[in-house]
Amino acid sequence: MNLQPKALAFVREPRKLIGAILLLSAVILILYIPVTKNRRLMTIGIMAFMYIALGESWNIGAMTGLFSIAHSAFFGLGVYGITITLTRFQGPVIAGILAGLILNIILAVIIGGISSKLSGLYFTMALIGLSATIYSLSVQWVSLTGGSSGISMPRAYLLPKRTLYFIALGIAVLSMIFYVFLRRSKAGTCFVTTRENPSLAAALGSNVPFWRILSTVLSASMAGLCGSFYAFHLMSNNSEVFSGAYSLKIMMVSIVGGINSVWGPVLGCLLIIMDEYIRGSMPSGLAPLSVVIYALILILMALVKPAGLASFFEKPGDRHAAKN
Repeated sequence: MNLQPKALAFVREPRKLIGAILLLSAVILILYIPVTKNRRLMTIGIMAFMYIALGESWNIGAMTGLFSIAHSAFFGLGVYGITITLTRFQGPVIAGILAGLILNIILAVIIGGISSKLSGLYFTMALIGLSATIYSLSVQWVSLTGGSSGISMPRAYLLPKRTLYFIALGIAVLSMIFYVFLRRSKAGTCFVTTRENPSLAAALGSNVPFWRILSTVLSASMAGLCGSFYAFHLMSNNSEVFSGAYSLKIMMVSIVGGINSVWGPVLGCLLIIMDEYIRGSMPSGLAPLSVVIYALILILMALVKPAGLASFFEKPGDRHAAKN
């Protein structure tokens, strides 16, 4: 008899009912796509899963108030780390993944250190400068990176599309679990405190620079792992992975879906699905227009629903409670 109120909870709260229906539908669709053996659908799924993980990684940095506008730098280092290791040095896969992680940790420490000295516009300018430097190196250091043409991965590492699909799904799920675990941990509480009131946190003895560096390292490491996976999907590297278009997509997935929400990137990846369909159906010369579409959607969301799509499924007090 005690189960009846719980069974009626979804009826009393339509948002939960709609959310449960959408989640169940998504799970069925995700499991059905590999059965169809449709390579285009699986490619779209792979991209969506990858951007979910990238969105969760971006949210980790956002916990401390560091809204990275150059997240593609971490992603690109993951791509280049593994492709260069496998092609130039004939190293094992694990060495390539570790190379990308080490490069990302070094860059994250630098960015975290800059964030303790600079803020606002100056921090943004520093990020743009670092990103531009890395992009320039990827183009100019031809003997190592292959320049603007990049490097092709050995065909021995070509994986079946279904295998890539399930690996991407696993990465997305693990990234969500890690985000929830981190947010509920002591470190997550310190991250949020650092974002909400860094001066008060410092006055109470919290090491604000350390927490910013740690959040940046964790964010960068997750993005680097996504980059390592993307190298197997792309089977090459290319300087475009450092471009602002990738950073914009990552930000869009997180912001439109909902910052500081584990479900935000999941809802935000609908933009990636839409983008893949649009770019696949329009002439290649019009593909850059997708960036304009992203910008317009971002402006619209900022005006209509600043908290993101995830706020549709939350009670008015849920987001406030999550911040505290």
